[in-house]
Amino acid sequence: MKTDFKQHYVSHGFSTILMVIILMVVGLVILIGFNLLIASWQKAILMECQYYQRFNQASSSLTWAISQNWQAPKAHWHCMTEPTYQLKACIKQSLLKVDEYVLVRGEAKDEDIYLYTLAHFDKNRLIVEKGHWLDYCPEKKAIHCE
Repeated sequence: MKTDFKQHYVSHGFSTILMVIILMVVGLVILIGFNLLIASWQKAILMECQYYQRFNQASSSLTWAISQNWQAPKAHWHCMTEPTYQLKACIKQSLLKVDEYVLVRGEAKDEDIYLYTLAHFDKNRLIVEKGHWLDYCPEKKAIHCE
């Protein structure tokens, strides 16, 4: 009969604890990454929603302007506002040589989003032709749209 006098080392769970810590760190890094990704998506969606709100307000201003009675357009902007819905629209005589157009501008509240349309002026009313809606100023020089 042989007796074994060698010491047997008993594992105290250090490798298990180390593996759990590594898994927790990896999980934490993944969660932080997802959180950053979701935050950037939320910011992009918020910016897009705000843009569409401003765009729709400018579009509503333009539509509202067409239904109003205006004074004869001059070389400078003449504006009207509608306080309930915070609409603002302006008109002026266009410098385009093609026709006697009136330039109509719909504005978004507190923003630099403008939508334009070309119209004819008849008896204090604006007559808009289809296909003249623009999201940029049709004048040859941008300074004529300010």
